[in-house]
Parts: sequence; structure tokens; C-alpha cells
Amino acid sequence: NLRALDTQDEILSRSVQTYQRQLEMTRSKNNAGLVGKADLLQAETLLDTARTQQFEVRRQRADIEHVLAILTGQPPAGISLAKRAMPKSVPTIPAGLPGNLLEQRPDVAEAEQNLVAANAQVGVAIANFLPTLRLSGSAGFESVDVQHLVGWENRVWSIGPSLSLPVFEGGRLNANLKQSKARYDELRAAYRSAVLAAFRDVEDALTDLHMRALEANSQGHAVASSRESLELIESQYKQGLVDYLQVINADRTLLTNELADAQILNQRLDSTILLVKALGGGWAK
Repeated sequence: NLRALDTQDEILSRSVQTYQRQLEMTRSKNNAGLVGKADLLQAETLLDTARTQQFEVRRQRADIEHVLAILTGQPPAGISLAKRAMPKSVPTIPAGLPGNLLEQRPDVAEAEQNLVAANAQVGVAIANFLPTLRLSGSAGFESVDVQHLVGWENRVWSIGPSLSLPVFEGGRLNANLKQSKARYDELRAAYRSAVLAAFRDVEDALTDLHMRALEANSQGHAVASSRESLELIESQYKQGLVDYLQVINADRTLLTNELADAQILNQRLDSTILLVKALGGGWAK
């Protein structure tokens, strides 16, 4: 955003210089009686309007510098970045991005690891139903739970009518298993949701990049056409074939198209950044 404002400032600076020259030329013609006061006022208005836009752009730039200062742990006035226009080109995105790039995303990785942990918890809950058994000398099996050795070491599962089962402990284990399975199902749904959200973010960024590339192409033609139109109208104005109002309108059209072109370039770079974010750090793994 800072570089986009730098680009707008550069465009407006060129326009201000052009409008300043036009104003001086119009003032000279007015003093010589070649043009009326209306042309002079229109030239002044065009110049003042461009200057106003430039002041606003510079105000916004100062605010962004303040934000960057805070982000780097400095006071608002503690950072000053030299002006530099945006790059003219947008990074090329290779075709056929592999889906496993999404594993780079922190949210997908977190959801995946949560699911792995929940799956392990289900396994632990099932294993709790299978306490370690060892043959004893009393014609039975002594149950030893290594997790609760003190509580289990004296429990004996005897074979025959005197079979004794840990009823309350079994109920607890059943509840734990159900809870673990429910947690697993919950995290499986969360993992699926995280992956789908990741794919949506990537698709959104790619769609934005594609459509904004088309916008940039169309806007580039608009800039070229408006610049050619201005040159033609200025030539006609010097020959006295058109009035100064047409020059003013052509100037405004060119400035508007140049600023729109810079805005589209900024949006394309934003979309590229969002794609990098959506892929968890870029398309190079």
C-alpha cells in the first residue's frame, strides 16, 4: 500500500508539473488577450485539484509509515522510508499447483496434528480395555494396569463363578472411549473445514489474479488511448480548433486512468500476497 501511494504520488507530481506549465502558458495568453479569463480559471482549478489529491496521498502515506513504525516497535515518527514506485510486473504463478502445498499453512498443519493426536487418544482409550495380563500361580489371571499400578495390582480376574469385573472402572473406560471418539469426529470435521477453507482462499486469490490481469490489460489500453487523445486535443487547441475546456477534460481523463491503472497494479500485488498467504508461504516448496 505504501508503494502504491508512492506510485500515485509520482503520477500526480508529473500531472502537477504539466498543469503548472499549462497555467503559465494560459496566463501568458490571457495577458496577451488571446484567451479569456475563463480559460485561466480552469487551468488554475485543474492545478489546484491535482495538488489537493497529492496532499491527500501524502497524508495517507504518512499514516502507513506510522503503522509500520508501530509494527517494528518504534514510535510513530521513528521510521522514514524513501519513496519508491511499485514494481511494474506481477510475479508469475506456475500452473498446476500441487494440493500438498496447503500443508504449509499453519491452520491446516494445526488441524492435522490435532486430528492425529485425537486418533492416538482413541487408540489409548481402546487399549485401556486390554490391561496387561500375566499367568499367576493361582489358576487365574492377575490384571496389572501399568497406568494405575497401585489401584490395579491387587485386582484378580478369577476364572469361574467367582469372576470379578471392575464394573465402575469399565463404565469410566466406556465413557472415555465415547468421549475420545466424539473428540476425534469433531477434529476430523475441523480438519476438513480447514482444508476446504484453504482451497477456497487459494481459488479466490487465483481468480482475483486472473480477472485483475484482464482489468490491467484493458486499463492499459485506456491509458494509452487517453494519452493519445490528450496529445491530439492539445495540438488542436494550439491551432485554435478547440477550446481549453476540452484540454481540461482530456487532462482529467488521462490522470484518472493513470491512477486507476496504478490501483489495479496494487490490487494484483495484493492478490499475489494473499496467494502466498493462502499457500502458507508461497508456491515453491
